[in-house]
Amino acid sequence: MDESCYWNQKTFAIVTGASRGIGRTLAEKISKQMGADSVLLLISRDEKDLDSLQKAIETDRPSVRVHVGVTDLSSCDESALNGVVSSALAGESAESFAHALCVHNAGSLGDATKRCTDLVSVNSCVQYFQLNLASVVVLNAIFLRRFASSLSPVQQRKTVVNMSSLCGVEPFSSLSLYCTGKAGRDMFFKVLAKEEPDVRVLNYAPGPVETNMRTQLLHQSWTEEIKSGGLGLTTEMTCDRLMAILAGDSYASGAHVDYYDP
Repeated sequence: MDESCYWNQKTFAIVTGASRGIGRTLAEKISKQMGADSVLLLISRDEKDLDSLQKAIETDRPSVRVHVGVTDLSSCDESALNGVVSSALAGESAESFAHALCVHNAGSLGDATKRCTDLVSVNSCVQYFQLNLASVVVLNAIFLRRFASSLSPVQQRKTVVNMSSLCGVEPFSSLSLYCTGKAGRDMFFKVLAKEEPDVRVLNYAPGPVETNMRTQLLHQSWTEEIKSGGLGLTTEMTCDRLMAILAGDSYASGAHVDYYDP
């Protein structure tokens, strides 16, 4: 597909975990490709970093309205998520957008020092899956319900991206919660693709990217399999790859696509 057919349209886009790492780089890249009068909703719990990103994007792309949703996805409920999306729309009709895009990037590693048999706290497990699974499921439903109307004057494109991982398809010692969360998210979005054929759904595994999460992993993990992982990718590299996959639009909806896939 010609990239101009995918981008350069009036778009409503959500990026979670947008304050740093992959989310921040991706938000910047998406903003550069959005058409005039687009809306970009940045969600994170880090208000200071979100504000700096908002200012940078608004300076670079004054035709794009950037909304900051300071939200802790590990503890918020559906009313808070509804409120964030409603505030970003600011009374504008969902049908006025040619493209609706939601990137579920927020997530956490969990405690990589622990084995499966060390996970004895129900509260810790519940909080982990609130951030890494439950909030994703609920925000996704809120997003798609907002853009479910058949009254759009244009053929509205809807795209959902789940930031996945090789850990969603292969087990790694010391990463039991992380692997479980990623596998659960992958399957949820596969089901979504089956249920909603008019929505383009992508599970994207970004590869080993040099972020704070990878630094934490290399520091905490007790397995040589992980510690000998070598150099990682930059956020620029993996976000450029994702942007190209989206614009090419040749993936099977619901598919798991890795950075290294041909």
